[in-house]
This record gives sequence, C-alpha cells and structure tokens, in this order.
Amino acid sequence: MHTGPQFPTSPQQAPGPGGRGSTLLIGGIAFAVVFLLVVGVTVGYLVFRPTGDPIADPPTSASTESGASDGSASATPTEVEEERCWIPEAERESQNPSGKLRGGGLQYIPPSSFKERGAPYWIAYANDLQGAQALVEATWYSTSFVGKIEWQPGIEYPGAEVASQKIVDCFFYKANWGDTTGRTLDDKVTVPVTIAGMSGYRTTATVNFATDPLEKTDATALDIVVLDTPEGPSLFGTETAVGVTEHEKAAEEAYESLTGIG
Repeated sequence: MHTGPQFPTSPQQAPGPGGRGSTLLIGGIAFAVVFLLVVGVTVGYLVFRPTGDPIADPPTSASTESGASDGSASATPTEVEEERCWIPEAERESQNPSGKLRGGGLQYIPPSSFKERGAPYWIAYANDLQGAQALVEATWYSTSFVGKIEWQPGIEYPGAEVASQKIVDCFFYKANWGDTTGRTLDDKVTVPVTIAGMSGYRTTATVNFATDPLEKTDATALDIVVLDTPEGPSLFGTETAVGVTEHEKAAEEAYESLTGIG
C-alpha cells in the first residue's frame, strides 16, 4: 500500500492582539495552505503514478538472474543439430506372433530360406527391429526386416516419403560393405503405396560395386517401405543380393506377406 504524507496538527493559540477575528483569519490562511498542499500532492500522485502495482519495484539484473535460475524465467530454447543418419539406442518392444516377424506396426512372413534371425543395427531412424537373413556366400547375406520409425529427438519427422528416401541413403552410408570398392547408389525410385489399408511410400535403389571379392553377385537391391500404421510410422525393408534368384524371389514374397498387426 502506498500512503501519502502525514501533516502535523498545530497547537491551539490563545487570543491576543487582534482578537478572535485575527486568529480565525490566520487559521483560515493556514487551512488554505494545508489544503492546497494536500490537493497538490494528491494531484501529483495521481498524474505521475506509474502503471501496474505501485509497490513492486522493477526487477534488477540480480533478481532477473535469480528468476532464471529457479525456473521462474523462461530459458532460451536450445536448437538441436540434426545428425546425419541418426541411429537410436536399440530397444525391442514387440513380440513375434507364430510364423511371423513383427516390429512397430508391421509384420510379415519371413521367407523359408531366410533361416537366421536378428536385428540389423545399422538401420537409421528405426527401432524395435526384427529381421531374417539368408547366406549368399562367405560372410555376405541377404536381409529382410521390420521395425518402427524413431526420428531424432528435436527434429521434426518429415513424413513417410522423405523417411523412406533417407533410410535408403543411410543404409548405403552405414552398412558394412566388406571389401567392395567403387560403390554407387543407382536407380533410386520412390512411389506411393497402400498396403492393408495403410498408406506410405516405397523407395528402391541398387548398390553397385566396381570391384568385389564375391562370386554370386556384384550388386545389392535395397527396398524400404515406410507406412503410416495405427501404431505409428513403421518400416519394412529388404537388402537382396542381385542375381541370386532364390533371394530375389524370397524378397518379393516377404513384401507380399506384409500386413499390419491388427
């Protein structure tokens, strides 16, 4: 509460020369002066009163810093730097139903020739992965897998079309290509697809090798499908040795068996 000045009370004077009339005159003048002072102070206070709470003092730099430290002041947002081919920490959430592999909101029937099971750890922007592999030769495999899309925190998910393209690019960038050299990513194509009522995009490309120690293949076909499922964006993918007919047919069958989990 803001209070005005207090004025002292004058002691009563005894009648003297000039009698009561003089006393009254002097008292009247004094009263007028006091009245004018009170009015002036009040008017000044009303005219120059600052807006807002008249008690609160403006915050000093010290009090502002204190507010920031205790959370009362909003902190400056920190921009997130987008990583190239961000890979989340692997977590497995889904359980495979009988005869199928499941990840995210998708499941498929693994080809009978793809007998080995595992999670391909180099798939960017994907988690809850489950896959099946088939040996081509030596340590070279064809692979199929499903999982959920998990984008880098702080970076807006770009949608199924861009996601499928980026995952293909990152597969080419991140996968272990052994002793192959002169690798190129060719014939990249993206098309819209609808599978079991779920819309999305399919991006295919071919990784060609200038030289490689392999006998059965000199290229790998990449196929990434990203679908908007009721459980969230999810993906299906295959990496298939080009020229190995059994594996190429198996990849097509795996794609044809793809469904949601409902």
